[in-house]
Amino acid sequence: MNVNRKQSGIPVHHLTNYPFLVFTVESTNDETFDGLHRHDFYELIWFTKIDPNEPVEIDFVPYLLKEDEVCLLSPGQVFRMTKTLQEGYVMAFSKELFYQLVDNPFVVESTELPISLDIDALEAVKTLTSLILKEYNHQKRMALLNPYLSAFLFHIITSMAGRQKATDSRISELLQLVDRHYLQQREATFYADQLHIGGKHLNALVKKERGTTVKELILQRVILEAKREINFGKLSFKEIAFKLGFNDPAYFSRFFKVQTGMRAEQFKASVQKS
Repeated sequence: MNVNRKQSGIPVHHLTNYPFLVFTVESTNDETFDGLHRHDFYELIWFTKIDPNEPVEIDFVPYLLKEDEVCLLSPGQVFRMTKTLQEGYVMAFSKELFYQLVDNPFVVESTELPISLDIDALEAVKTLTSLILKEYNHQKRMALLNPYLSAFLFHIITSMAGRQKATDSRISELLQLVDRHYLQQREATFYADQLHIGGKHLNALVKKERGTTVKELILQRVILEAKREINFGKLSFKEIAFKLGFNDPAYFSRFFKVQTGMRAEQFKASVQKS
């Protein structure tokens, strides 16, 4: 895994020559977790020991964890954790590998964090982790690792599904589309066309499942990215506005205040205090 720090935005952690990595939380250097960063891959962190006073932060939301809880991060999410007493396992999956291993990878986009494991799932992932580590630390044969990893993720995602109401698969697909196209496509009709569904039908579906509209969902994604960049602080407000597709920085400033209730400067100050 390496980090691209030459870019002006939030540092991005990349997988290098292998589609999968596994290591323990306690064996990593501080750079792996410390500081605001995001990934271009899926990352799963299973905490076997936690620091009750040290939350993890995902997209500016702090989570105080319990032992044997799991965080499953999608590409692009912003993550921060100060390593203290925590122990556990980290697994990194390239997007291509994750899509091979999981029947519906887009379900991750709508999951709630953190993920709690029941007794049966916990025993299963312990056994599978031992098998994964043994193979990974020796021959790294994907013919063996793939079924182990598929079974491991099956138990994690089954645990996710057990604690949230059923979600229409089209919502997961919509979230993925919005994440991919929100910088260029801000109209609901584009997403309805991509999903081969009528605009009114899609809006009704989103209203039922998420309590909002497609347009609002798109704007929420724009605001999330704005918050990520403002909090990281490498780009000026003007540069952030242009990066997010706003030709007029003053309009972006008004847009941010309408959506969040505070000016960009106020948001940055509030995050730095927390």
